[in-house]
Amino acid sequence: MLERILVPLDGSEVAEAVLGQVCRLLRVKDASVILFEAGPVPVQPGVEYAPLLSDLKAEAERYVGALERQLRKEGVSVRGLVRVGGEATSVLDAARDEKATLIAMATHGRTGLSRFVFGSVAEKVVRASEIPILLVRSYKEAAVGADRTPVQEIPFRRILVPIDGSEKSLAVLPHVKTFAKAVGASVLVLGVVEPTSEGKAGEGEPLVRIAVKDLASEGIPVDPVIRLGDPASEILDATKRHGVDLLAMSTHGRSGPSRWVMGSVTEKVLRGATVPMLVVRAK
Repeated sequence: MLERILVPLDGSEVAEAVLGQVCRLLRVKDASVILFEAGPVPVQPGVEYAPLLSDLKAEAERYVGALERQLRKEGVSVRGLVRVGGEATSVLDAARDEKATLIAMATHGRTGLSRFVFGSVAEKVVRASEIPILLVRSYKEAAVGADRTPVQEIPFRRILVPIDGSEKSLAVLPHVKTFAKAVGASVLVLGVVEPTSEGKAGEGEPLVRIAVKDLASEGIPVDPVIRLGDPASEILDATKRHGVDLLAMSTHGRSGPSRWVMGSVTEKVLRGATVPMLVVRAK
């Protein structure tokens, strides 16, 4: 998963913040990083765009080139890539063309999906990407009206993996194992059971045990947690209660949240998460 990391940029410090936060991942042995910027295509009738597009691309190349040189001095295997075109399509095309194994994107604001750096562009990438996506926020959570404080490098000490009653939710495990080994993280496997009419636990615990056994077999410190309640609320609460640094979830389907493993649950988590997320599409 960490062999070829595509980092989409938009020329802003907000998007660029992802580099400092995940610098430990960028230096993983044999990992290569692709800094990617897609300039938007201006649309205005009667205007000759060739000179403008040339200038935009040259400016983007200078920006990406400066970051490339800086990261190379820090020991990162990195190269830049600039294209002009629709941002979401360009990111997905670049990931495919470059055979990327992970897309690392920054978000901004207080919470997740609804406050992406690229707005609807990032949301489209998350829904359509066939490879894992790492989402990190550019600024720490702060009181309303307070100045935003840049986030420092994320330690990634503890990873939370929610498991529901579907085997597709286990699809995230191979990537979690790679991630945990690379950064020396421990894992919490969370099984959330919605209350039945009798108030008893229902499906899901067997898959939690499978996940725990799978992770433990790789020498990864792992513990199970079973909660009874609303899945989205319990997942978000667990990230705070257990001091989680990364939330890793599987999705499936072709058309976004309506087809994801946990349906609206995953969408609520994406929109409400205040910690980085690793989103993996189940094959």
